[in-house]
Amino acid sequence: MKISLDWLGDHVDLDGLDPQEVALRLTMGTAEVEEVEVLERAIAGVMVGEVLEAEPIGDDPDKPLHRCTVTCGGQTFATVCGAPNVRVGLKAPFAPAGTTLAGGVTLESRELAGHRSEGVLCSAAELQLSEFHETLLELPASLETGAALSDLIPARDIVLEVDNKSLTHRPDLWGHYGFARELAALYDRELRPLQVTDLTAFDALPAYPVAIDDLEGCPCYSCIELAAPGDLPATLLMQARLHGLGQRSYSLLVDLTNYIMMELGQPTHAFDGDKLKAVRVAAMGESSTFTTLDGHERQMLASDLMIWNEREPVAIAGVMGGLDTEVTPQTTRLLLESANFKGSAIRRTSVRLGLRSEASLRFEKNQPPVNARRASSRFLQLMQEAGFQPQVSSRFSVEGDLKDRLRPLSVSRAFIQRKAGMTLPRETVEGILSSLEFAVEPGAEQDELKLGIPPHRSEQDISIPEDIVEEVLRVYGYDNVTPRMPETPTEPVRLDEGLRREHKARRMLSQGHGFTEVHSYSWFDDEWLDALGFQPADTLTLSNPSTRQTARMRTTLVPNLLAMVRPNTVHRESFRLYELGHAYRQTAQGRDEFSRLTGVSYSAARDLLPEEHFRAVRGALEDLAGALGCADVRFAPGEASPTPWQQAGCWLSISRGDRQVGALGLLTGELLETVTRKGQVVWFELDADALVGPLYPDVTHVQASPYPGSWHDFSLVWEAGKGYDALERTLDGFSNDLVKRRELLYLYRLKGADKGKASYTFRFWLGSSERTLSGEEIDAFRDGFIAFLGERGIPLR
Repeated sequence: MKISLDWLGDHVDLDGLDPQEVALRLTMGTAEVEEVEVLERAIAGVMVGEVLEAEPIGDDPDKPLHRCTVTCGGQTFATVCGAPNVRVGLKAPFAPAGTTLAGGVTLESRELAGHRSEGVLCSAAELQLSEFHETLLELPASLETGAALSDLIPARDIVLEVDNKSLTHRPDLWGHYGFARELAALYDRELRPLQVTDLTAFDALPAYPVAIDDLEGCPCYSCIELAAPGDLPATLLMQARLHGLGQRSYSLLVDLTNYIMMELGQPTHAFDGDKLKAVRVAAMGESSTFTTLDGHERQMLASDLMIWNEREPVAIAGVMGGLDTEVTPQTTRLLLESANFKGSAIRRTSVRLGLRSEASLRFEKNQPPVNARRASSRFLQLMQEAGFQPQVSSRFSVEGDLKDRLRPLSVSRAFIQRKAGMTLPRETVEGILSSLEFAVEPGAEQDELKLGIPPHRSEQDISIPEDIVEEVLRVYGYDNVTPRMPETPTEPVRLDEGLRREHKARRMLSQGHGFTEVHSYSWFDDEWLDALGFQPADTLTLSNPSTRQTARMRTTLVPNLLAMVRPNTVHRESFRLYELGHAYRQTAQGRDEFSRLTGVSYSAARDLLPEEHFRAVRGALEDLAGALGCADVRFAPGEASPTPWQQAGCWLSISRGDRQVGALGLLTGELLETVTRKGQVVWFELDADALVGPLYPDVTHVQASPYPGSWHDFSLVWEAGKGYDALERTLDGFSNDLVKRRELLYLYRLKGADKGKASYTFRFWLGSSERTLSGEEIDAFRDGFIAFLGERGIPLR
């Protein structure tokens, strides 16, 4: 954004201030100034000229020329001009021979197209006002012919380039008057009151019909109707300032809307008043096209906010007006719009259309609604100063809330001192806030300040006491604050046992068993739940879901993990995933939030038996339980099947004591085909809050026996349908003092006549801490164990 120091001088006295120092002070106290640019206007020797004659010459229709006679008061000059807007009666800048224009070109009298040319009628580019060269710079008819331009506008201006990102939270700074207010506060100088027309003078006139169908998208809309000719040029100073900031000039009415936008930050729009009867602000309603001022046809969505002339759209709200209602030289009646729109909606529309206008940039920052009234009153004032008395035909008509009231906020001086880290005199604090146009009154308490936040400051910018501290310190000067370290008591960091437990779980699963941690959304996808055949109960419902099918919060993490299986099978033949996250349920008291540790294991290996896969995941969970100090977990066949993935005979309940803390299962049948086209899937879910053991488990040590031990393997045949857990419980019934531990080594599915059975190979470790085992003792163990198996009908393979 560009700021003119000459323009700022209308509102605050900047005499004696170095531009570089002003830029630094603004950077430190308000917004970052990126560049200081000097504008030198090539106006020395240029006069106000009036075209007396304009005779077409030449045969080239693509480059029409005119032989012109130009008067500059007491002198008359001949010139040749190729500008499309040259005409008899036009007043424009004229540079006679000997004048130096932009680029250091000094004019000479010479022949051009067979005619004498004693000077040049000038465009803005030739005067070094801007780069626009397509037309002559049209001057108001009221200017005295022959007057020197150097007496009408300054030959030099300083322009500050401000970083837009530093203004995002300050919509009041998107115009010159906002920066003038800042400089007045920073340099303790007077801010000149903005000269405006009193709109209450028109209250007796009829209201212009205005309706707002979408108050959220358009909190406030105002307009005023007046008679005004569309063919008058703006004042020379107004045009020069607009050109200096990169804006071209069109006419008084159009230039005024741009000038006020650059001065106050509030965009306005000028409609040809004869083409509108009533204004309505509403969404487009259906996808359609709309032609904007630049002549481009835009594809509009049904949700795009539009300005309507009854039933016909005439502008894209906050972005750009329509071609059919633009102000032209034939305009005789003007409808001036000054409105307020929801910033996010304007940005969404402008970005999608690729139409980031100066107006949309300001509306995106959520301009305060109070500026709508101020902009209209300033418009009428500047028209009068330009020498045209507007004939107003309607009152200032408003729908919505202008929010032109002070917003109350209380803050204590002690709070300001504590946040500032230093003592600031009361008069200094009150003086700074008053200079920024805050209302300041003593509160009921001696230390309290009752403030009125001015309506031109955005609610997103100023709303809490901390914002007041920032206002005071940035104007006081951060470089005047002595840096010192904060004083705070030190104490040991509290040990977060829950976080420590999560880290242990992550290390065990990720580093010990090859799992990868993932994160999924905290809600269900209804389409995926339908595919699984799962309808959860007691779910919390989001009031603003991202999509219609993702409105319910998850009560379990399993569906989200299962949804990740098929996409990842494209990349890997096997993988393991887990998530540590929260689930939610509706309760009579409100809601319950709880932690879950959930995982899935996938494998497409043909030589991997489902039971081996299942046991590998169970082993990982047993190791996890041991790491968390919960080695007492038990696995037992699941009975009830509350979810589709807890399939009968294919899942285990995991418990501690009399409490179920999780489940582990293998997918089969149609559900497996829903989750993946091939391979095996094992899932588990644990109540992470229930896996609580000692943070530092007791370390037990059993001295190794100095005597050699012995191990013996037995392959047992067992009905697979009975389940491994039943086999383990049966073997637990065998007791012998020599047995130190038992370990499953191999599992083999039998075929042929023994189909449906499996061979389980166990290793028994024998030993004694008192002696070397004798052959008789080993034989007694072996015979006893074989007899135990025989009594229970378990054959050896």
